[in-house]
Amino acid sequence: MSVEQRIYDFSLDAKEDMEDSQFRVVAGSGEFGCVIAGAADEDSVGILQNKPEADAEYGTAEIRRVGISKAVCGDNIDVWDKVTPDVNGDIVTALEGERYVGVALQAGTDDRVISIMMEFGYAPAAS
Repeated sequence: MSVEQRIYDFSLDAKEDMEDSQFRVVAGSGEFGCVIAGAADEDSVGILQNKPEADAEYGTAEIRRVGISKAVCGDNIDVWDKVTPDVNGDIVTALEGERYVGVALQAGTDDRVISIMMEFGYAPAAS
């Protein structure tokens, strides 16, 4: 069972349809806007918490920046892996030097929803 802990969430305008993208990584786009993040996206700002439509009356993306969030796996992930988005905004294990958005609190496989602790940085070399 995945868990969440909201500490700091914020809102941006959805610049694309994100109805099917809940719990995926988003990146900043333009002034006060966001899109689904691409692979190891340097502009990643957090995890999408809702299902907004682009430019709809209620097209506001709620984003978790600090705390524990649910996230969709894009591949196999081990507990304590530093995670980054893939081309679909799903989380995958970050490679050396890639910007990461969190640390896995659970192991997961493709399409599984797991909990991650939000944390931003660059993945160090494997020891």
